[in-house]
Amino acid sequence: MKLELYLDHIKANGYKCTPQRLNILSYFMGQKNKFVSAKSLIGHLRKDMGNVSFDTVYRNLYLFKDIGIIELTSVNGENLFHLKNKINTHEHLFICTECRKTTELNLCPMEMEVMDASLNDYVIYDHKFEVYGLCPSCL
Repeated sequence: MKLELYLDHIKANGYKCTPQRLNILSYFMGQKNKFVSAKSLIGHLRKDMGNVSFDTVYRNLYLFKDIGIIELTSVNGENLFHLKNKINTHEHLFICTECRKTTELNLCPMEMEVMDASLNDYVIYDHKFEVYGLCPSCL
């Protein structure tokens, strides 16, 4: 996906495309379907932009999450962030616990009859499905 589409989505949600936001998106685009920690992002930003606060980085990461650009997960107790390939969609992923690369799964558990039958009387507003393990490169 192109950077301009993410920037247009930020503007469409009423936010400015600040240099920090542009730099954050550029960093994620260079990670090629990988989950990254806020710490690695901050290290990158400080190389390019000097002193960047943790608050600024976290505020932007959670803004991106809220408007559907970034996915958040936790692996071994660490929050990790991933740039979505499609804005405002949910993705089901295999996540390598070693290199943190992701592979999109071509299934959605919410579409399975087992889930539908067992949750007839419930209102579902969101869901998440992730599979963890080692990718072929890390084996």
